[in-house]
Amino acid sequence: MRLHEDKYITLHDLDEVLGNAPRCNPGTVELALWDAVGLVLADDVDAPFDTPIMPRAAYDGFAVRSSETPGTFKVVGSVLIGQVPSGVLGKGEAYYVTTGAYLPRGADVVVPEEDVTVNGDLITVSKAYPVGKNIDEPGSYARRGQVLASKGTVLTPYIMSALLEAGVFKARFYSRLKVSVISTGSELVRPNTPEEALREFMNGKVIESTGSLVKWFMGNYMPYLTVLRHVIVKDSYGEIMESVKGALVESNIVIITGGTGPSDIDYVHEVITSLRPRYYVRGVKMRPGRPSTVAVFDDCRVVFGVSGHPISALNALTLLIKPFVESMLGITSTIPIPRVYGKLAGSTEPGRGLWRQVRAKVELGDEGYVVKPIRITGSSFTSTLAEADALVNIPPWVNEAKEGLLVELILLKETTKVKR
Repeated sequence: MRLHEDKYITLHDLDEVLGNAPRCNPGTVELALWDAVGLVLADDVDAPFDTPIMPRAAYDGFAVRSSETPGTFKVVGSVLIGQVPSGVLGKGEAYYVTTGAYLPRGADVVVPEEDVTVNGDLITVSKAYPVGKNIDEPGSYARRGQVLASKGTVLTPYIMSALLEAGVFKARFYSRLKVSVISTGSELVRPNTPEEALREFMNGKVIESTGSLVKWFMGNYMPYLTVLRHVIVKDSYGEIMESVKGALVESNIVIITGGTGPSDIDYVHEVITSLRPRYYVRGVKMRPGRPSTVAVFDDCRVVFGVSGHPISALNALTLLIKPFVESMLGITSTIPIPRVYGKLAGSTEPGRGLWRQVRAKVELGDEGYVVKPIRITGSSFTSTLAEADALVNIPPWVNEAKEGLLVELILLKETTKVKR
């Protein structure tokens, strides 16, 4: 049996670890917005001109002159959204306009169609309307030079839509950081069919899932990364070393699952320290996931080591890896993990100064979310991840989370309101 020289792990404050994230410059690329969703803006994006560029209708209705209301008007034309009006509004005339359509010259008010009486090509407006009523004036959405999205913002579909409406169609973005995922464990297999998986399972093997969880998480919440490869290696110092060295050549970030603990088959600590990182931490004050490892190398290359248990790895992803990488890229506005707040309907065990993540069942009642901790707390009980509705984040300054405490939740499932 191989004896581990570093049996005991020193735990470090999470904030201390996050404060050592290196600032990276992965290079930039200019892209059309529709090709860049998920990337990080490398510059502030300013409005190129006033938006809207001309007065436009805020309602479906009739464009008229306010000075002629109330009164009767002849409908002489129409302007639909997407058209540029060519006519000029004459005395006693009206144009039918749809929401978002530009107004013909001379019109300074839109009367909603439900507020007029129609008689053939004539409409009657029964009350006076002030100048500008039901109109979006030029610059009412954005003024030329106004910052619409700041450097460090992850471009979401919602932000893209807002920028396109303001006339911004391209921008500069940071290139995606490259990631390699290495799953360690001689017990791990990645079968091709359910039948093969069953055979391996019955023979004592473990179907690899943690590395797949890491890739899924990054695809959903860290789209500014691209996973180059995901490999499985045995519990062998030589194989792990070869895989990590190769990954560091082609990747900015390497995530190793498994092998981070102090047992005699855990080699990640020895492999990473032999590569001589300029910053290295083994052990973070969080549970599950205490053996998590961070190593920073030159040229903005980082290795993360996380537990092979999916629940521990998920805690490391949410509390450690995601905020660490966001600091590396200078991200100021990102894709949020779905968090809400609820009240505990039970207590949890003392935390001993650690960030804790507790699995829980959740009900949505009249007064908000009611949180019921699941009593099985070991990270190896992965089945509770399927049972849980949410993960409860409890900070280290809360020693004992008692019933009634307001806590932060990461929702894992849609929770419907309970009918009483």
